[in-house]
Amino acid sequence: MADRSFTDLAWLEAETELQIELREPGFVVRPIVAPATWLYDCQLGWVEDDGSVIFHDIGGQGEPGWDPNKGHGSTWRLHPDDRLEAIVRPGTSGRAMLMSPMKSPPTFGEYSDAIFELGQLRPGRAGAHNTHGVFWVPPGEQHIEVFAVCADAGSLNGGKSGALVSPGWGAPGTPEERTLFVVSMYNCTLYKLTERRDIWPWVIGDGDHGVRQFMPREVFRAPSSWGRYEGELIVSGVADHHFAIRAPLPGQPPKVEQHVRFVVEERGERELAVLHEVDEELPIPHRSRYDVPHIAPEGFGPFGGHAFTATLGSVNLMQTTMMPEGALPYDAQIIRTDPDGQQHVFADCVQAGYPQILFQGDRMLLGRIGKSYSTGDFHYPDGSLHEIRYVGG
Repeated sequence: MADRSFTDLAWLEAETELQIELREPGFVVRPIVAPATWLYDCQLGWVEDDGSVIFHDIGGQGEPGWDPNKGHGSTWRLHPDDRLEAIVRPGTSGRAMLMSPMKSPPTFGEYSDAIFELGQLRPGRAGAHNTHGVFWVPPGEQHIEVFAVCADAGSLNGGKSGALVSPGWGAPGTPEERTLFVVSMYNCTLYKLTERRDIWPWVIGDGDHGVRQFMPREVFRAPSSWGRYEGELIVSGVADHHFAIRAPLPGQPPKVEQHVRFVVEERGERELAVLHEVDEELPIPHRSRYDVPHIAPEGFGPFGGHAFTATLGSVNLMQTTMMPEGALPYDAQIIRTDPDGQQHVFADCVQAGYPQILFQGDRMLLGRIGKSYSTGDFHYPDGSLHEIRYVGG
């Protein structure tokens, strides 16, 4: 990419121009944080009891530009009146890179109802390919602390715990409700984290630990529709998938994913689980927390109770080879599913780059990551945060 100004961002305004088309009458869109201002990679989190929304920005170091020796990331509270309150300010993360905000459940001991995040212990591409950890924000503080570090595990990529994501906390009312599950996509290892700050490799999908090579994705208790497996603890994922396999280039057909499912046989605290593959084609009851449909409130015009999801568009930001020069394509959408299960395009021409939605009161929030500040080495504020509201008429 040619050198671009970090301060004169007219070029970035042109590349991030809002082109969204709302397909339903009576709805309007308005920027809360316009692109090409200060937001880099917006990740929407959750709604607090007071109506405020916690969200995270993966990018930003406190001033324009890029220092490869500094970490990045900040965490914010958006009040219903659009007032923004910094929880963790840009430039205060030291050498850590932060992402994926989560709220711990009320069952997580002295660390209950706190902000947790995942990230790199060291900055830049070297940090992205090295040991990762879980961070938290102590209550009342405006800084992050390392909560636990994911140890090396398995044979893939030197066993390093890079590219950390989370299937989430264990479901309430199950033995897992006091556990956070964390997946390293770099070494295909699923870790368990407890309120005692213990973390250990629980499932290693490198192909050398009793089952075929796979990338773990979800952890859940099997529903009644799974018949004889009902109530069993299940780990699912994608077979023959890891970071060394290149993503298809633009124009090439996507790789067909083969989903695998395993019944978990636990062997005790801090020990590897034993997996038994399920040889039946059974549906996964839910995906990651980013793919869960959002139910509209009654104040959202005629669509109260309808389910909404956002598509990603044609750019896979998990792979740096998929990030083109110039503007990202405007081919993502917001999809509405009515109570009869019929799907409708609610909004078209949403710019690709991992759009996310969340309802705050009677308005829909639309956040965008844009080009990746972290894995894509794009260090300009192309993220944004908009509201979509029903005004009638």
